[in-house]
Amino acid sequence: MSLRFRITLLTAVLIAFTSAIIGFATYVTVGSVQLEQVDTTLQTSMGSTGMRMAGPLGSKKGANDFPNPVAIVKVNAKGEMTWIRQAGPPRNPDPLPAIPASLLTPDSEKFASFVDPETNQSYRAAWRDLRPNGRMIALTSLDDYQNSLNSIAWRTLVIVLASTIFGALIAWFTVRRSFRPVNEMVRAAGEIAAGATDQRMPEGAPGTELGVLSESMNSMVDSLTRSMDAVEQSENRLRTFVSDASHEIRTPLTVIRGYVELLMGRGEGNPSGTNELEARALARINSESLRLERLVTSLLQLDLADTSTSSIAEFSMTTLVSDTFGDLTQFSERAVDQRLEDVLVTGSQDGWAQLLSNLAQNISRYTPAGTPVAVRLERNDRNGEEWFTLTVDDGGPGIPIHNREMIFDRFTRLDLARDSSAGGFGLGMSIIKSVVLAHQGELALDDGPLGGLRVEISAPTKPRQS
Repeated sequence: MSLRFRITLLTAVLIAFTSAIIGFATYVTVGSVQLEQVDTTLQTSMGSTGMRMAGPLGSKKGANDFPNPVAIVKVNAKGEMTWIRQAGPPRNPDPLPAIPASLLTPDSEKFASFVDPETNQSYRAAWRDLRPNGRMIALTSLDDYQNSLNSIAWRTLVIVLASTIFGALIAWFTVRRSFRPVNEMVRAAGEIAAGATDQRMPEGAPGTELGVLSESMNSMVDSLTRSMDAVEQSENRLRTFVSDASHEIRTPLTVIRGYVELLMGRGEGNPSGTNELEARALARINSESLRLERLVTSLLQLDLADTSTSSIAEFSMTTLVSDTFGDLTQFSERAVDQRLEDVLVTGSQDGWAQLLSNLAQNISRYTPAGTPVAVRLERNDRNGEEWFTLTVDDGGPGIPIHNREMIFDRFTRLDLARDSSAGGFGLGMSIIKSVVLAHQGELALDDGPLGGLRVEISAPTKPRQS
C-alpha cells in the first residue's frame, strides 16, 4: 500500500468520522428540538385557547375544518375517561388510541411516549390536573416527527458519503501533486542504486522537508561517490602494483631457477664438486623459488580474472569440465561421477579453465584419497535467459558454515598449520569467485549429499556486455 493511498484513506476516514459526528449531533439536536415543540403544542392544546379553537367532541362547527393534530381526553377521579376531542379532520376523526395505565397514575411523568398496541403507531402524551379531581390528557401522533427524523438521517448519510468521496478525491489529487518531487527522488535514488553515481536528487522547495531531504541526500551521494572513487583508485593502484611486481618478479625468478638447475646438474642429482651442505642449500633455493613462482602465477591469474582482459569466445563448457575432472580421475585415487549436458558458453575460456582447475586441485589437496566426487552440468532458463549450473560435490571434510564467507578473501587458509608447499596460498577460492563475478554469475557453498562440500556455480551462457 503506497504512502499516497494511505494518506488519502486516512483523510477520507477523518472526513467520514467528522461528518458522522456532526450529522449525529445534528440528528439528536433536531430530534430534541422537535420533541420539545410537540410537548409545547400538547400543553397549549390543553389551555383555554386551544380548547376554544378545537370545539367540543363531535361538533361539526369548528373554527375551521383543518385537521386537529391533538386529541384530548378527560379522566375523573374514578379513572373513567371522556374524550373531549379526537385528532384528525373534524368530519372524519382518527381512531382513538388506547391510553396506557401508566399515564393515569398520580406519579406519572408530565410527558410520555407510547405505542398503540392495536395500530403500532407511536404517540406523545401530556397531562395536567383538573380541579377538584381529575386529569386532562393531550395526545398526538409522532408519525410526522419520526418521518422528519428519518428524512434527516437519510440526508445526513448522503451528505457524509458525498463529503467523504469528494474530500478523498481532493486529497488524492492534492497528495498526488505534492508527491511529484518524491517520485522524482525515488526514480533518482533507483538510478543511483543501479550505479549512476553522476545522478542527483531533484531539488525540493527551499525551507520544506523535501528540500532539506534532497539537499541531505545529494550531500550523502557526493560523499559516497568521493569515497568510492578513492577506494577504486586505491584498488587500481594496488592491482597495478601487484601485476607489475608479479611480472617483474617472474623474470629474476626464471633466471634464479635456471642457475640453480645448472648448479644441480639440471636435476640429475648432486653435481660433482659440491658438498652435502651446498646440495641442501641448492635444493632449498630450488623449492622456495618454485613456491614463489607459484605465488606469482596465482597473483597474475587473479589479476587476469579481476580485469577480465582475456579473450572472449564461444567454447564447450562440457568438454572443459570433462577434461578437467577426467584428469582428476586419472591422476588421483578418486572416482568422479560426471553427468554433463551439452553447454556452449561465451566468455573467457582461460578463466573458466583456471576456475575448474582450482576446484579439482582443492579436491585433490583437501579430501582424502578414495573419497567420491560428483559433477553435474545442467542447462536452465531464468526469465527467458539461458543459464547453466555446475555442481561439484565431494566426500571430504567440507567447510564449516561460519567460514564459508571468509574463504573467498585473498590469502585465507582455514588450516593455519597447513604449509603452502602442500596446500595453497589462499588465492584459489578468490580466483574462482572473481571468474564467476566477471561472467555475471552466482557462487554458493553448501553441505553436499556425499558428506562434504557442495560448490554450485551458475552463470548465463552469454553474459550481457557491461
